[in-house]
Amino acid sequence: MTASSITYLSSITYFWLALLGSIPLLAIVLTALGLMLGLVKPADIPKKLGTILGILIALMILPSILASAWASMSLWHQIALAAVGVVILLVILPTTKTRGRRKD
Repeated sequence: MTASSITYLSSITYFWLALLGSIPLLAIVLTALGLMLGLVKPADIPKKLGTILGILIALMILPSILASAWASMSLWHQIALAAVGVVILLVILPTTKTRGRRKD
C-alpha cells in the first residue's frame, strides 16, 4: 500500500467510526423518548439497548476485517471479487425491478 492509500483508508475509517457513534446515540435517545411517551415498556429497554450495542459492535468490527482482508489480496483476486460482485448485482437488479410491477 502506498502512503496516499493508507491516508485514504484512515479517513474512511474515521468517518465510519464517527457515523457509527451517532447512530446508537440516536437510537438510545429515541428509546428514552419512547419510554417517556409510554411507547416502550420499561421491561423491553435492556433488550433494545443490548440489540443496539450488539449491532454497533458488529458494525465496528466488520469494516476492519474486510479492510484487512482486501489489503492482503492480490490485484487479481480483487479484480475477480469485484467481477463477482458486478455479476451478482446484474442478476439481482432485474429481478427486483420486475417484482414491483403489476402484471395487467
